[in-house]
Amino acid sequence: MNGSDALMLYADSATSFNHTIKLLILEIQPGTEPWSSERCRDSFASRLELVPRLRQRYLTVPFGLHHPVWVDDPAFDLDKHLDRVRCPAPGDMRALCHLVSDRYSGPLDHTRPLWHVTLVDGLAGDRLAAVLLIHHALADGAGFLEMLLRFWTTQPESLSYAASHPWTPDPLPSRVRLLRDAFLSGPAFLFKQTAFAVRSIRAIGRTCRQWQREGRALPPFPDGRHSLAPFANRISAQRSFAARSFALDRFSLAADRFGCTVNDVLLGCVAGALRSLAIDRDRAPPAAPMIATVPVVRASVGEGERDEHFSRILHTLLHVDIADPVERLAACKRSADVMKEFFAQTRDARPAALLDILHPSLVKRACRRNESRHGGWSPFANVIVSNVRGPREPLRLGDVRLADWFSTGQVSHGAGLNVTTWSYVDRFNVCILADAIMLPDPWVLMTHFESSIDELLLRQATPRQCA
Repeated sequence: MNGSDALMLYADSATSFNHTIKLLILEIQPGTEPWSSERCRDSFASRLELVPRLRQRYLTVPFGLHHPVWVDDPAFDLDKHLDRVRCPAPGDMRALCHLVSDRYSGPLDHTRPLWHVTLVDGLAGDRLAAVLLIHHALADGAGFLEMLLRFWTTQPESLSYAASHPWTPDPLPSRVRLLRDAFLSGPAFLFKQTAFAVRSIRAIGRTCRQWQREGRALPPFPDGRHSLAPFANRISAQRSFAARSFALDRFSLAADRFGCTVNDVLLGCVAGALRSLAIDRDRAPPAAPMIATVPVVRASVGEGERDEHFSRILHTLLHVDIADPVERLAACKRSADVMKEFFAQTRDARPAALLDILHPSLVKRACRRNESRHGGWSPFANVIVSNVRGPREPLRLGDVRLADWFSTGQVSHGAGLNVTTWSYVDRFNVCILADAIMLPDPWVLMTHFESSIDELLLRQATPRQCA
């Protein structure tokens, strides 16, 4: 396990849970066999071969000589990872999201593979939902997309997968084996990652100094001085969750009209929604921009294994202080352009490589210190905004159609709000996950988000506004 993935494990606590939410809306073709619990289990069991990591747990290395390692779980029991419940009436999206909030508000079992699926009956329109909680150490957004496509596009004509051979787990390695492997691979790994971390930090430092000499503005750094940060605080154990599907064309149209990207439109709409939320709360508009954390994942190489993804945490400004929606979008675009240009000039740098070489005890201590400092040490600052391009073709397994799906990452101490969007076919699906104390009703923010895209679509671009 690399240091970034291990960090997600170390940061787990009684109030901070680093598993993510994947919400799949399923339709069963009329006139076919109902999708019973047994049928669901059999389908899952047959397709586990396609995603081997789902039958693996982690083991810690004695004395912290390496970060935890993934191993086959000889005691793997699929029934421990599946259950079925009924959605409370009236079975609409609000009721489903309330159920998801309750299911999310607690840790996963770290003695087993770090995922759990709940099948939800009773949805409006005779649909089903599958709520997957999967730990970020096991898969990030890009990694899960690869898992999803592998699961749904391999033999899609059948609900079950014809496994090539029965699964025979490797025995758990002994402490002696773990120590031996750490001693054999540790020195070369530490040397390589130390050199990588030093080069990365120097490259970022050189770019910062060059930009300062040229008088160019740098992307914001989450130190509390650059912007408002109302969600940069210690989180509780309770979560609030909302999910809604929009037409992708609405965001593409706004991007074309104002000469920007769909990502820029997302940032502008989040800024507009947060501005309206602040006015609701404080009876006055914000006086300064608000900082946002933007995860960036480079395309993976090789066969799509999780540790081949190259992730960076960047920051930009949401211009909640600007009233006009088009001018606000233009300002968010300018800030995002600064962030993207900085990333382009340092794209080979991976400062998180420093986590690969730090002893686990130091990282764990930093996580606990970050919690006691109310998130002041975390690179995840205030609100996390993420956008992932999902499948453009509808997915199907036999008589089961993936009608829609939603996905979001976690919140953490220092970043109590997460707004994540995934596109699916012609839909733009928005998830809001928040600490329930900071944002008790996420549907208020979702309504403001919709108003923000409506405001943009009612306006026409002018050269001054789009500059």
